Amino acid sequence: MAAFLYPVFCALPNCDVAPGPCGAYKMGVMQHAGRNAKNRGTRAKMIALTIACLPALSACETFFEAEAVRTHPVEGKLVDIGGRRIQIDCQGEGGPTVVFQSGGDMLGSLGWKPVMEKVTARTRACAYSRAGILWSDPAQEKFEPEEVARDLHAALEAAGEKPPYLMVAHSRGGLYNMIFAGLYRDEIAGMVFADSSHPDQEKRFREAGLPTGEYVTPAQELGLAFKWTGLMRLSPYPADPSISDEVQAFYPKSAQANAREARERSRTMEEAGRYRDLQNWPLVVLARELPEQTQARKRADAHDAYLLSADGLVAGTDTPESEVVWRQLQADLATWSSRGRLQIVPDSNHAFFFHRPDMVAAAIDEVLAAARVVRRTPPRVNWRRSPD
Repeated sequence: MAAFLYPVFCALPNCDVAPGPCGAYKMGVMQHAGRNAKNRGTRAKMIALTIACLPALSACETFFEAEAVRTHPVEGKLVDIGGRRIQIDCQGEGGPTVVFQSGGDMLGSLGWKPVMEKVTARTRACAYSRAGILWSDPAQEKFEPEEVARDLHAALEAAGEKPPYLMVAHSRGGLYNMIFAGLYRDEIAGMVFADSSHPDQEKRFREAGLPTGEYVTPAQELGLAFKWTGLMRLSPYPADPSISDEVQAFYPKSAQANAREARERSRTMEEAGRYRDLQNWPLVVLARELPEQTQARKRADAHDAYLLSADGLVAGTDTPESEVVWRQLQADLATWSSRGRLQIVPDSNHAFFFHRPDMVAAAIDEVLAAARVVRRTPPRVNWRRSPD
C-alpha cells in the first residue's frame, strides 16, 4: 500500500511543513528517487521513505484545515447547539423567514448565495451548513435521520430567529425538510422543493429496472480512509468559481461529513416518508428539464405531447426512462399539499438552484405572498364578562 501511494504523496504540493525528507517536495528530490527506483534495494528505500513521510502528511492536513479557518472567516456566525457549533448566515428583514437547506454536496450555505442575494431584498433569509460541512463542527456519533432537523431547529433558536419559516431545499435536503416540517409543524409557513429527492425514489427506480446508484463509492471510501494525509485535496471538488476557494479549503472535512449522511440515505428516505401530509401549506415543486428534453418538447406539438403524459414527459430518444421516473416523483411531491403545484425549469439540470436563481427566487416570492395571506394573527378575545 505504501508503494502504491508513494507517487501520489510525492505529487502533494506545498506540503513542506515538517523537516526531513518530506520537506523536499518543491525541490524534486522525491520525484528523482521515484524515477531511479529500478531495483529491489531502491524500491525498499522508496517504501521506507513513504512510511517516514506519513507523520508529515498527517501534519500537512492538520495544517490545511487550520489554514482554511484562518484564510476563510466564517460567513454569518457560529452558534452553539449544545457542544457543537453550526454555521448560519441570516440576512434581510421581514417575514416569514426563508430557511435554505442544501443538498447532498459540499457547498453548505455557500450554494444558496445567488438566491439569497435576491430573496434578502424582500424578506429575512437564513442559509446554514450541516454538521461537518464547511465551518460547522462535525458530529461524532452515528448519523440519525432526525439529526439534521433538530440541529437546524437548535441553530435557528441559538441565532435568535423566530418562526414561521418558509423551508427551501435542494436534492437530499428535501428529505431533511420533510422531517423538519413533520417535527415542527406549527412553525411552517410554506415550502419550496428544488429538484428534491423523494422518499420513494429507490423503490420507483428499482421497479423501472434502473440503478439507484452508490451513495458512497468504494473509491470515495478509499479516499476518505486516507483523508488524514491531505491527498484528497489533489482531486478538487467541482464548484462555481465564485465559491470555489472556500469549498476547496474545507473539502476533505466536508466530504467526510457528507459521506456520513449519504451512507444512511435509505433510512432518511424511510423517515421522510412518514411526513407526506403537508396540509394546506403553499408549496412549489421545481423540477429540472434537461436541455435536450426542452428542445424535444419545443419540436413537438404541445397539446399532443401533454396528452401522452399527465406530467408532460414521455420516454423516447431525447428522454431516458430515469428522467421520466424523476419527473413523476416531482409531480407526486406537489400533491402532498392541497395548495401545491409543479413547475418545470426548462434548459436546466440538477444544479439549477445555483445557476438559475431567478426561478427559485420567483417560487419563494409566490409562496411568501400566499403565506402572508393565510397566516393571520388570531383575533383577540375578551373573556371578561361585561357588566349587567
